[in-house]
Amino acid sequence: MPPIKLLTKLGLLEGNKTVLDIGTKDGRVAIPFTELGLTVDAIDIRDPEHTLPNISFTKVSVEDFVETNTKRFDIVTARHILPFTSNPLGLIEKINTIAGVFVFSCFGPEDDWKDRDDIVFLDKQEIHPLFPAKHIRHYSETFEYGSTYAGVMKFWHIHTFVIDNRT
Repeated sequence: MPPIKLLTKLGLLEGNKTVLDIGTKDGRVAIPFTELGLTVDAIDIRDPEHTLPNISFTKVSVEDFVETNTKRFDIVTARHILPFTSNPLGLIEKINTIAGVFVFSCFGPEDDWKDRDDIVFLDKQEIHPLFPAKHIRHYSETFEYGSTYAGVMKFWHIHTFVIDNRT
């Protein structure tokens, strides 16, 4: 489920003003937030293929961003990006310190890409202890066939978390 729909369903979208989209790629996650009038910053290691309207874009790795960033955001999204980093658990902890609400996903060990050396796969038992139980507003585990950004069909094993640090 797209982050904006998930946040709406959980009642966590109201009253927020700022968003950081990590690994924005083409703005698929970020643009709907701008359409609701939120101020959106977005980062990625590559320039987007087209202009991202009403989005402040910075070309930077998530690792470098968390080391230099001084801002806090009402909402932070990191959809399908953390598995492509060398230390996703460490990044989850660092990103969580700048987020009022943190929406992120990680790939599980049954994912079709499980044999790739450039992706880190996590089990939910590795992620859950990072947060107080009362802050975990949503957790889901998805097993499904679907297409990648490149249009290739694969089997996805995805853990999705919504962490509410405002409570």
